[in-house]
Amino acid sequence: MPLKTVAEFKIQRLEILSPDGQLDKSLEPQIPNEKLLELYRKMAEIRLFDDKAFRMQRQGRLGTYPQILGQEATQIVPPLCLKPKDWMIPTYRGQGAYYARGMKLRYSLLYWGGDDRGAAHFPPENNDMIFSIPVGTHLTQAAGLAWGAKMNHDPSVVLTYLGDGTTSKGDFHEALTFAGVYKLPVIYIVENNQYAISIPRSKQTASQTLSQKALGYGAVGLQVDGNDVLAVYKAVTEAVERGRKGEGPTFLECETYRLGHHTTADDATRYRSEEEVEQWRKKDPVDRFKKYLISKKLWDEDRDMRLKKEAEAMIQAEIEEYETMSPPNPLNMFANNYATAPWHLVEQRAELEEILKTKQARKEVVELPPVEGRFP
Repeated sequence: MPLKTVAEFKIQRLEILSPDGQLDKSLEPQIPNEKLLELYRKMAEIRLFDDKAFRMQRQGRLGTYPQILGQEATQIVPPLCLKPKDWMIPTYRGQGAYYARGMKLRYSLLYWGGDDRGAAHFPPENNDMIFSIPVGTHLTQAAGLAWGAKMNHDPSVVLTYLGDGTTSKGDFHEALTFAGVYKLPVIYIVENNQYAISIPRSKQTASQTLSQKALGYGAVGLQVDGNDVLAVYKAVTEAVERGRKGEGPTFLECETYRLGHHTTADDATRYRSEEEVEQWRKKDPVDRFKKYLISKKLWDEDRDMRLKKEAEAMIQAEIEEYETMSPPNPLNMFANNYATAPWHLVEQRAELEEILKTKQARKEVVELPPVEGRFP
């Protein structure tokens, strides 16, 4: 007896503006000119900042820093498809996403300079969450936030990021299972930059695509050219709309490329060729989008030069703010960790307070600023 087909599936890819400038007008989203210019401006600004932060790390002015060079479209575009009360949770390579949502760049510098005060300085009207360095641990939190919104009849959606390597972790399975079963308004964006640190995508999963993994969980899955601003915008806005309508989760595989090292502690030349990097450089999202704006007569080279000068001045001002901040109070490490602190941390905090008072009395330390946060 022949086998019966009980279900069939297909995976589609969305690309609207090709690397060589070819535009599929049938798919072109209707984006207001002001929004198009905002998208480009923030992408150009975060690229200049990223380069400056990389140089600062090499000069010893920052700790380890994860560049986003080449991933500007996936970093900047999705947050600008949200409302402030929607939730957003990036990965540690998320300074672009935070910047798109209005966080000042000085706080990214502060965090990567080793000061936790830079970790959560979000605009007060935003529902943003701090990233976690361990990969994947935030995916179930995103599902939980979406479940809470659904239970409270809140029209908010939750947008969270992950890398291609994270799709092979158990957290991914648990989060997508929960999101699919309860049709949660959550969007999972995979920045498929081709490498899980030094492991190429081909060696960390046998899946032909990452987007097909959505099928096993009842989520909408789509592969997107992650270096195409128009495609990313269209995919995310449609996912947001589905979430608000109660149509469940969306899983977007945004194919992009990390042109720099994994972090400043990495040497990408040890596991990939310069020829490969150059091939992806031709698909640069910033340059591709700039050509599109010029073709629409919304941009030109003179405006581009002015933008870069203005951005450099703004970034320099943010650097100066970062480098003139007062040192943190060591007691900050005990704040905002527990609703009720365990006894041993209460004792440790009290011991450190006495040490600091003694050092201040002896003039061994300068006057410390107030503790930022709440002691439980």
